[in-house]
Amino acid sequence: MSIEQKVDNVEIKRYPKKILTSFQLGAMISLMTSPLFSIQLRYYYQDVVGLEATYFMLAMNIFTIFNMFNDPVVGYLCDRSTKLTNKWGKRFPFIVMGAFPMALLILFIFIPPSVNQVGQWGVFWWLLISFIFRDTALAIYSINRNALLPDKFRHQEDRNYMGFLALILETFGLILGFGIPVLAVAFLGDQEGFFLSGILITALCIILFIFMIPGVREGPELRARRSILDEKERVGFFSGMKEILKNRNFIAMTSLSIAYSTSMSLIMTSIPYFVRDLLQMEALGEFIFIFYVVGIFIMSPVWLRLSSKIGIRRIALIGGLCLGFVFIPILFMPEGPEGFPLAIIVLIIWGLIDGSIISMMAPLNSAMIDDATIKSGKRQEGLYGSVGVFFGTWVTSITYTLTWIITTIFGTALIGLRIQMAIFPIIVMLIGVLLFWKLYIITPDEMKENTVKLKERNL
Repeated sequence: MSIEQKVDNVEIKRYPKKILTSFQLGAMISLMTSPLFSIQLRYYYQDVVGLEATYFMLAMNIFTIFNMFNDPVVGYLCDRSTKLTNKWGKRFPFIVMGAFPMALLILFIFIPPSVNQVGQWGVFWWLLISFIFRDTALAIYSINRNALLPDKFRHQEDRNYMGFLALILETFGLILGFGIPVLAVAFLGDQEGFFLSGILITALCIILFIFMIPGVREGPELRARRSILDEKERVGFFSGMKEILKNRNFIAMTSLSIAYSTSMSLIMTSIPYFVRDLLQMEALGEFIFIFYVVGIFIMSPVWLRLSSKIGIRRIALIGGLCLGFVFIPILFMPEGPEGFPLAIIVLIIWGLIDGSIISMMAPLNSAMIDDATIKSGKRQEGLYGSVGVFFGTWVTSITYTLTWIITTIFGTALIGLRIQMAIFPIIVMLIGVLLFWKLYIITPDEMKENTVKLKERNL
């Protein structure tokens, strides 16, 4: 059930915390699957399956090109779909249609035939086709789930709380996604360990999807409003993209998101080498990552309280600015066990600061969607989300390019690893924060006013 709360004498629907939590289980799913692909996939296919590096990189580059165009098209088509709105809702059917195939395809990716059975090209096509199908299912699921958030949850306090929930649940998801493969491989070996990891993560995703259904279901009032809007909203794909790219708040959010994702990608992909080469520990030493989690849990309630006092934009600016400098101590960290205490401190501070970005992304994006809807008179959350993903695919290319530059210049020398973890994140985050500061102009008062206007205009 939902309740109504007045904002400037206009009633804005509030939702129970169990519904907000149900919806944000999707954030946990995203972070639970991420480490399996961002950290483990390359090692699994190259060192375990036997796919040569050239074939792996070719598959990933082709997939990246496909992904850049697949997501905007999916978002556009979902925005235009009207057949299921009256009965099931605008987004709910697509969320369900994408979620369960996406989970099953995780397992499919981790049961490829061996190179001895089908050769290098056979494994190449298995990887590429599996990734393309999974990305299509992921796009159908995630674009519509992300689009539903600003449409269904209108009250700023609900949005701020959902940002807090995202921070907590994503952290739990990250622990599972990071820990399951490491433990499974440590105890069962590579082949059996990755197979078990695929089964466990697939099963957990399906369970979480089931519990997510109450949060993503669209009620009668929302379905009725979307049916009316569907009759009025008709915009071409390219004209829609052109309109979106003129939105300075969207460019601001995209810049901050790309900067944050690239910085975190540089750090996350460095952790195995950081543990093995700099700290000179065994693979289980990667669980030093748990200190980052400790930092998140310590500070997450503080960020939630501060968001109501100083505003979500200011918190994102402060956090983004500080985040880039967190890893400076790695430049001077001693090699071997002597560096372990300093590493713990760095990881805790990383967690303390990182929550400011994670928890603010959802409310900032929702405010941007509200503002765009007021100005255009159309709800285009799906297209906004998919165009954002289009630019988000650059993160992989940026990360690969930066790591290639470092490897080319420094080889396996530790100074390269130190620069990758300490210097490049500063540069990337400063660019993203500067663009966000200059371009994101929605004030806290405007966020409240837009919530009222949406209610009054039935948008």
